[in-house]
Amino acid sequence: MKLTKPYFYDDFVCIASKCTDNCCIGWEIDIDPVSLERFRSAGGEFGKRLCSAIHKGADGVHTFAFGEGERCALLREDGLCELILNMGEDSLCDICALHPRFFGWYNGLKEAGLGLCCEEVCRLIFNDSTPLRFISEEIDEEWEQTCSDELLSLLLEARAQLFTLLQNRDIPLCDRVFSAAVYACELQTALDNGTEIPEARILSAEKADISACVDALLKAYSEMESINSQWDELLSRLSSRRNDIAEALPRFRKAQSTELWRYEHIAVYFCYRYFLDGVFEGEIISRLGLAVAATLSMQMIDCLTWLEKGTLSEWDRIENMKLYSKQVEYSEENVELMYNAVWEVPELSITNVAACL
Repeated sequence: MKLTKPYFYDDFVCIASKCTDNCCIGWEIDIDPVSLERFRSAGGEFGKRLCSAIHKGADGVHTFAFGEGERCALLREDGLCELILNMGEDSLCDICALHPRFFGWYNGLKEAGLGLCCEEVCRLIFNDSTPLRFISEEIDEEWEQTCSDELLSLLLEARAQLFTLLQNRDIPLCDRVFSAAVYACELQTALDNGTEIPEARILSAEKADISACVDALLKAYSEMESINSQWDELLSRLSSRRNDIAEALPRFRKAQSTELWRYEHIAVYFCYRYFLDGVFEGEIISRLGLAVAATLSMQMIDCLTWLEKGTLSEWDRIENMKLYSKQVEYSEENVELMYNAVWEVPELSITNVAACL
């Protein structure tokens, strides 16, 4: 099997107590079946304590119960994990052991990445201005046929072309993202109709109503289940200054002209994470649409910080990216809402949002 991963994947190490966040607070942690059986067989007083900390939801999924302040029931006041202390790190369920890593399996290809909900991952992705790179290696792991080899091959080639478009720094970022959006639309049409596969090409972005797009994005986010009070507060600030943000975005981009590679990184990384999932249903526009919406949304959030503070620090960017990723990426319902919005809301069509960049 071939494994593909970002070039910085193996550099990631949890910074533990140096992190300003805590992955054991505010997250609903699903327990995989193998770990659940291991926990149920634990003996002694801690075994009883462990079983009492497991909650079964209405959907049948088992999770660790929340204690006060939405803390995992096994998180001690000193920040240590009772499970590790009593049963060792090897006892952790898959999510606890692997977070913030994510994986995708496509026949003989496995893709790995690191979620941007983690501030250390955000630091890594923003640590180097050169175009993002993805490396591959052979691994000894069994695999199953999960999708069409022909469609997978086609989408891998299409994604490579998208990366080339998005990382072509000889043209403005807006034109790059717009060109990628149009290519995705043309490719979707070809897939739906069984016609000739198009070639990617450079286009100039069409004019678009930025204010209407900003309003539509904020409306979509207001309909999501909130991840935490920080997101609620940010969304309130964004909404109260939506007109200021729409008006200031061109000035913000000009002021940040040497830093626009960061938004290129965001577009490419979201494309890497989501685009190939289109192989299962043959639908790719919403996947790239999510990447385009994330890119514009991060410009909006960073622009708000810039307006409020008069400056934008590296830490501001990391905090903003982390909060956005937590809210949008780590809820299946919220991801689905964005997928649907790309198709159903005219202002959030992939080409319209791209034109607003």
